Amino acid sequence: MKKLIYILTAATLITACSKKLDLQPQGVLTEENVFKQAGDFTLAVDAAYEPLTNRFRGNWEWDNGASIPREFVVGDLMSDDAVKGGGGLGDQEDMRRMETFTIFPTNNNVLGIWRYNFKGVNAANTVLAQDGSAVPGLDANIWKRMKGEMLFLRAFYYFRLVQNFGGVPLLIPEKNMTDNTTRATTEQVYDQIREDLDNAAPMLEPSYDAANYQRATKGAAYALKAKTYLYQGQWQSCLDEIAKVEALPYNLLPQFADNFNGAGEQGAEKIFVARHDAGQTPQKGSIFNAVFGKQGYGWNFNLPTDNLVAEFEPGDPRLSATVFKAGDTWFDGTPYNAANSITGYNVRKFMSNTSPSDDGGIDFIYIRLADVLLWKAECFAQLNKLPEARTALERVRGRARSNATNPATALPEVTTNVQADLLAAIRHERRVELAFEWHRYYDLVRWNIAATVLAAKPDADPLTGHNDYGTGYKPANAVLPIPQREVDLIGLKQNDGYQ
Repeated sequence: MKKLIYILTAATLITACSKKLDLQPQGVLTEENVFKQAGDFTLAVDAAYEPLTNRFRGNWEWDNGASIPREFVVGDLMSDDAVKGGGGLGDQEDMRRMETFTIFPTNNNVLGIWRYNFKGVNAANTVLAQDGSAVPGLDANIWKRMKGEMLFLRAFYYFRLVQNFGGVPLLIPEKNMTDNTTRATTEQVYDQIREDLDNAAPMLEPSYDAANYQRATKGAAYALKAKTYLYQGQWQSCLDEIAKVEALPYNLLPQFADNFNGAGEQGAEKIFVARHDAGQTPQKGSIFNAVFGKQGYGWNFNLPTDNLVAEFEPGDPRLSATVFKAGDTWFDGTPYNAANSITGYNVRKFMSNTSPSDDGGIDFIYIRLADVLLWKAECFAQLNKLPEARTALERVRGRARSNATNPATALPEVTTNVQADLLAAIRHERRVELAFEWHRYYDLVRWNIAATVLAAKPDADPLTGHNDYGTGYKPANAVLPIPQREVDLIGLKQNDGYQ
């Protein structure tokens, strides 16, 4: 039988058309009529980036795990940083089940995370299965870079999968690993991620021109590899990779807020981003304004908690760059009405004033230098090298201080010589520096403090979101359940605690 290659192009990976005209061209193409010219490779490579973008894809099929990636539901809503919001407790009930730890394998957010990341893995594998060396018009150096991009993206999607589910099927066709019915171990997945990143880094460029700035770079490969070591508690190995990142020309932006408002879109702090361009056909903008926007402008999901706001120290300028609160002005110049949010706050990061609201132009950041510097501080602190840890922490904290109205009194330098206190300071800094960048829940889990921070609280108030963790975090919640669909269709073993 003739082998078929299923290509997920930028137009067909997940529907990328307008809501008014729901076009869904599906490509089922043979070896005879695909990957014959350079443009075929460009389309396929760009398609592999599509699952990490936060774009409207032609429908809002929440129940099928479609519409948008769902990592914000885990990173933000399952943490102490945010509550669901929306149109009431019953609006998107599956989100509420996630944040209150009543999670079932049929939850559509679980399915969405699985679905999007394996789409990315499959798209990368489609390109890696080709030989572009003899394709007319495809420069040898470009083909080499493309292979590096695909290896990086496969590693990136697998990192998100192992982070959320633990061991998952490893689909690595060039190693004859094509069995999607058997889960690899967590350690095997991490090993494969690092192997892909080691192979990718020599093929990737340190940077690209303005038309291609979203592509994976050497720095992104080094940083992602460092993150794998961080999550496995291999502190020195993490530091070794961070040193490679710091050898490249990354720098903190002078203004913290410029990472999230468009002013620093291609700035030196960004290591890996999901690119969003407003006003394109088919639509390539961000849906954040629609999903997270204030009542009357958007759907009012992902609302900051009073707990998060209280974490910011007096005078910390990052608060006003992170959330909207009473006394602030919305993007269109109107006063922000805190009464329209059950918590009194809305997200500001990555938001903008665009029409339609689901076509924003602000890129989402997956890795930036401040995040890496806080990994560095954490690793040094874990190794009890406290001066080095304080130095890395101060780079991040010092930037915030320089942005304050009164730098002389805001955010004093951390000077403790007690390891536990310094680790607590680093954890605090991660929370306020990286809020709504989808890190908080994963941090709480890997620090082994989620059971304490997210325990069921006697003063929980679902109507305001105050301390509302439902039944509370349980050990099984360190990972999500395998989607029931995958258990039923291909017999994957379910994660413990979700049977």
